[in-house]
Amino acid sequence: MFGRRKRDLVLVLCADERRLLTYVLLAFRNKLLVGGKPTEDVNELLIRLMK
Repeated sequence: MFGRRKRDLVLVLCADERRLLTYVLLAFRNKLLVGGKPTEDVNELLIRLMK
C-alpha cells in the first residue's frame, strides 16, 4: 500500500536455539525436496541464519 515501509525483523537467538532452528529448517527443506516442491524460501532463510 501507499506509505508503508518494509520492516526487517531481528531475531536474537542463543547457540542452542540457532542450532535447533537450523536443524528444523534443514529437515523441512529435505521434506520439500522429497515431495518435489520448491525450496527457494527455505534456502533464503537458511542463508540468513548462517550469516
